[in-house]
Amino acid sequence: MADHNLSCGPLTIKYLVFFFNLLFFLSGLALIIMGGIAQGFFSSYMQFFDGKYETPAIGLIILGSIILVISFFGCCGAKKENVFMLRIFAFLMMVILVLEFAAAITVAILRPDIETLLKENMNKTMENYGDDKSLVTKAWDDLQKKHDCCGTSSYRDWEWTKYGQNETVLGVPDSCCMNITSQCGYKVFPEHGTPSNIYTEGCYTALTESVHRNLGAIIG
Repeated sequence: MADHNLSCGPLTIKYLVFFFNLLFFLSGLALIIMGGIAQGFFSSYMQFFDGKYETPAIGLIILGSIILVISFFGCCGAKKENVFMLRIFAFLMMVILVLEFAAAITVAILRPDIETLLKENMNKTMENYGDDKSLVTKAWDDLQKKHDCCGTSSYRDWEWTKYGQNETVLGVPDSCCMNITSQCGYKVFPEHGTPSNIYTEGCYTALTESVHRNLGAIIG
């Protein structure tokens, strides 16, 4: 009976290592997916962000890939009952946990800076709107269409831009319109009252909420 219990001990440990290693593998896969989503978000609106804010997303993808490799060593060590490999696996797991914790703190610290920089960049890039082929124009059109918004804080932001002050335009981009047609945003500012054919709320709130969702995924 005693021999039977002794033989069950190592076997139980072996299966426990497999189980925790599976969880470790799945967490690595999840990090890669979340990093990819966050990276896609920052790439879509790269005109509004400093390039350094893509680093956490890229870091997630790298970290997830490393975890997948480490989990492979864990499986090999458990299968071959190699104590040395299992020790390496345990050590690397601890290192990864420390790195994840450090990354979460870094992103949390960067959040306020991101919001401040975002608003400044949104206002600056509005001055460069107008060229149909420019990345800034595309970014603003995509943002306003996707979030049903107009300008940074409100549609009135466009009134003080080169685009809005153009005598031919005197209005907002067509991407601000509820029903988009050619020149649907023209001649908005000479009117009294709030226009009924365009979205009037700014895009800053919608974009910051998207930032929080994506950075929240990074922090976990």
